[in-house]
Amino acid sequence: MMRSGTTFGLALVALTGCQDVINLDPVDERPVIQPRSRPGPIIGGTLLVEAGLAVAADPDRDLIHVVDLENRRVLHTITLEPGDQPGRVVRGSEHEVHVVLRGFGGLATIDDQEGTLLRRQQLCPEPRGVAYDDAEASIYVTCAGGALIELDESGNELSRTKVEPDLRDVVLVDGKPVMSKFREATLVDEERARTTVPQQGEFQARVAWRTWTVPNDPSNAIYMLHQLSSTNPVPIDPPPEEMGPEDGDLPYGGGGSFCEPGISTTAVTRFETGFVSTTILPNARLTVDAAVSPDGAWLALAMPGAKEDQPTMAVMPNEGFGCFFDEGARIGEQVTSVGFEPDGTLVMLSREPARLLIQSSVPFGEAEAIDLPGESVFDTGHEIFHRATDSGLSCATCHPEGTDDGHVWFFDGLGPRRTQPLDVGLAGTAPFHWDGDMNDMTVLMEEVLAHRMGGMMQSGARRESFQSWVFAQEGRPADDGLQDSSLVAQGQALFASMGCGSCHSGDKLGGSTSEPIRGMRLQVPSLVRVSLRPPYMHDGRSSTLEESVVDMIQTTTTAEVTSDNVTALTAYLRTL
Repeated sequence: MMRSGTTFGLALVALTGCQDVINLDPVDERPVIQPRSRPGPIIGGTLLVEAGLAVAADPDRDLIHVVDLENRRVLHTITLEPGDQPGRVVRGSEHEVHVVLRGFGGLATIDDQEGTLLRRQQLCPEPRGVAYDDAEASIYVTCAGGALIELDESGNELSRTKVEPDLRDVVLVDGKPVMSKFREATLVDEERARTTVPQQGEFQARVAWRTWTVPNDPSNAIYMLHQLSSTNPVPIDPPPEEMGPEDGDLPYGGGGSFCEPGISTTAVTRFETGFVSTTILPNARLTVDAAVSPDGAWLALAMPGAKEDQPTMAVMPNEGFGCFFDEGARIGEQVTSVGFEPDGTLVMLSREPARLLIQSSVPFGEAEAIDLPGESVFDTGHEIFHRATDSGLSCATCHPEGTDDGHVWFFDGLGPRRTQPLDVGLAGTAPFHWDGDMNDMTVLMEEVLAHRMGGMMQSGARRESFQSWVFAQEGRPADDGLQDSSLVAQGQALFASMGCGSCHSGDKLGGSTSEPIRGMRLQVPSLVRVSLRPPYMHDGRSSTLEESVVDMIQTTTTAEVTSDNVTALTAYLRTL
């Protein structure tokens, strides 16, 4: 029997902005800053911490740093290929460290003693997680398309298992791989057995930013850092009296006090055999990484989406608390990754400026900085996208990693609307939103970012920086090579013969027209990376890709719905 518990805690970063009346008049006129190479969306969790040593992957600069923590110095910096985007890091055998290369589509293996790159190998279009099995001397890599790949320590492929699309992290429990799903925030094993986060009142689990285990934990607990999204109706234009300091709420904002969650908030869930417990963290803004201290007493959070005048890290008790104060915490870095040494020393990785922060005394000690090589990657568009507004929300809250959270929101006056993905190449696809009610990015920023979310109005130059950064987000096809090629060919032929391409046209396979569907005129979504994005349709009514294919055949064609046709079409769609 599964039991569950929820901790909704006492206050221990105080947010007064959630209770202020927003002035929409001020315009942010600060000059635009753009680096030579624009950074991608924040992914978080790119740090390996051991006794006296850290290996820090820098996806913004395509660098890997090996750092001597005891002597506070950088031992080696390994320069990768432009666009490699190093991500998750895991210790292998002896002096080998394995680093996921998300942009390259593979895995890098380095010698951390010599500071050399031993090999880089392609595995799948979008690798995400990595784990090392000491007993078997094997490496597990998860891919967004749904593949779990096992390699020997020399990099030879031992197996490639088809699990489910949108895999994120992989951890080993009793020698068996357990994977997280990014948008759904669930756990799944090789047999596709699932463990879910129980509903938390009005909130549904979404966006598993980081899933990890604690070494030598006798309970074999799995921790998951994820978001919680509201299933309650969301007012688009509430009456002014509901936006005042007494009632507190912004239209898309936080609760009536700093320790009440808004429509989206952060949580950490602990999975044990027969028991699942969730701690809600109402004032943690865009939290992308977390770590538990070796003694289990403290939880460290990386919050790069905090407002500019607030710290981007926090340390709080691991049991029994949900909110925290930020008094005394340093401000200025943008922390994206955290980890503990065996003695309890906290190590934090800042992306901008590039440095490690070492805090020997937790939770209130001073942090020492170790500057890391690499020029500044501060980018105005990137900054606007990730930083929290007065409501506590940022664009990245609903569009993590520049894509979507998979959530179906219920908007007053509109009904259910599934978050739309951004990583399909939005240039030339205006108007925006399902209903096409946002004529261009300027209208969207003024109405959604400023009016609804409580952000500042932006100057024309800053809007252009934001737009060009968002338009540059375009993920690779999700195909992991697991589909039957004959079925794919059959599905592609059916896609053409059924006339699907009349709406899903162009190189984006949609996204540029509006069509009448079931009495509503809606934008045709792009099918790029569609297999990663359940549920489907504007209202999320199709929970699987197969259901969505049946829905579209019945709604838009006179063709017969057969299981063979659905299977073939689905196989083709999974390659896009």
